[in-house]
Amino acid sequence: MSRMAVKQSVAPDPVLRFARVDPEARIGMPVGRYTTPAFSTSLLTALALMAVVYGSTFPFRGSESGALVWKYLTAFDRIPIAIAFFSCWSIAIIAIKLLKVRAQRMALRVRFAPDDPEWHISRATAMQVVEAIEGAVEGTERFMYLHRVTGALRSVRNVGRVGDLDEMLSSRADDDELQVDGGYVAVKGFIWAIPVLGFIGTVLGLTEAIGRFAGVLNNRNADLQSLTMQLTQVIGGLDTAFVTTGEGLVMALIIHLMLTAARRVDDALLDECREACARHVTGRVRVAEGAG
Repeated sequence: MSRMAVKQSVAPDPVLRFARVDPEARIGMPVGRYTTPAFSTSLLTALALMAVVYGSTFPFRGSESGALVWKYLTAFDRIPIAIAFFSCWSIAIIAIKLLKVRAQRMALRVRFAPDDPEWHISRATAMQVVEAIEGAVEGTERFMYLHRVTGALRSVRNVGRVGDLDEMLSSRADDDELQVDGGYVAVKGFIWAIPVLGFIGTVLGLTEAIGRFAGVLNNRNADLQSLTMQLTQVIGGLDTAFVTTGEGLVMALIIHLMLTAARRVDDALLDECREACARHVTGRVRVAEGAG
């Protein structure tokens, strides 16, 4: 990313545009804050994933293998459809979040401080730095790191020591971390709901199997062939019980692993923002009278 001069108040052409790097803004969808996807964007993405999954298997349901896949996606009291929906929604949130993290990380490439160790930011030049950042970046307030930096620099005139500025940046970093944590609430809820749906299928399947088995026991005059058919129906109920539980547990495990990976990426971004603020803001600001 091109280095900005402090004396430059307005850059002729922004070197970084939020609308070009954020995945939601690029397609004209509602934009969530920082790395958190918007509710409507993640929901529409989930529906698109559902359409891909079911649309790609529907034409092959007439074949032996296709019929088996279609059965596991739609049968068993329709429980797998609900599991697939919440799974697709979780995957959509995590995928969009990872793309938004990559977009946020691009702001860390913006250099507003030269390599000269003697260069510093004073009360007199702080707003010039802010203007330079806003001139070189379109949508500064939407980037976590730059929003934190510009907010701190605007407050340089009101602080009495660098420690106050450091405390301000730490407070903003804590607020950003809480906001990022809030972006995982929905996925954590889905991870809880998906296996519960599987257990609901278990209850329905066992109830169905027990009911059919009671019918077999009560039918004392049935011949062997009739009993065999009725027992087959009982096994079908057990099939519903175990398949839905297995699907729910497998999908919950996969999504949990994806969530863990996404959380590590998000935490790395937060750490990088803290480090960059310490290096380029706290380490450069001089608030003593006459500095500059």
